[in-house]
Amino acid sequence: MKKLGLADFATTSLMRGTQTRSFEQIYDALESVGAHLGFSAGTHTAGFSGRALVEDLPLLFDLLADSLRNPVFPADELERLRTQLLTGLAIRAQDTGDMASMTFDKIVFGKHPYARPDDGYPETIRAITRDDIDTFHQRCFGPQGLTIAVVGAVEPGFVSDQLTRVLGDWQNPAQPPVPALPEVRLLMGTVRQHIPISGKSQTDIMIGALGPLRHAPDIRPRCWAIPSWGSSG
Repeated sequence: MKKLGLADFATTSLMRGTQTRSFEQIYDALESVGAHLGFSAGTHTAGFSGRALVEDLPLLFDLLADSLRNPVFPADELERLRTQLLTGLAIRAQDTGDMASMTFDKIVFGKHPYARPDDGYPETIRAITRDDIDTFHQRCFGPQGLTIAVVGAVEPGFVSDQLTRVLGDWQNPAQPPVPALPEVRLLMGTVRQHIPISGKSQTDIMIGALGPLRHAPDIRPRCWAIPSWGSSG
């Protein structure tokens, strides 16, 4: 909990500079061919997405592999990113929809990891150090469980050759297996909570409950989570 948001912070930091390219060089290379590459992290996985013309696909794979395998996490870039993350969290704290969703998760999931926001809290983001990010990358990023999907006017053999070229020898013996999640305990009874936000006239209401597991024998749910709706009154 003290480092909540570390996975998101580390994943977002991958393109801030590598052993061979600076932050500016990475984005200049992408912009020079009109390509896109980005990384993100969620509760269960970290992922990436990219877009480029077929002839620029080798460059995109080069930047992908370089960012995955050789990030150096420059201190100045990390502090710029930290400021951006803290700004985003400050905006979240004033967003009635986001706060309703976070409160709902806390009530329904209690002490389960699903109750925690993936992007952390201001105090946890401030507590994350460069060493934390570097250690997390060395331990958790690797080819185990990696899935890549490529869609477009490109031959499968060409894609396979390119991926083998940039990631074929990637290894990380320290990469841990995916941890098992604890069982979610059912919420007994009705809980109602109101979170006031000073200066806000907007109201978001979220109502819901836990449904069955996706692999439950009787998949027909007895209850559904209902999307929030808002009013400006």
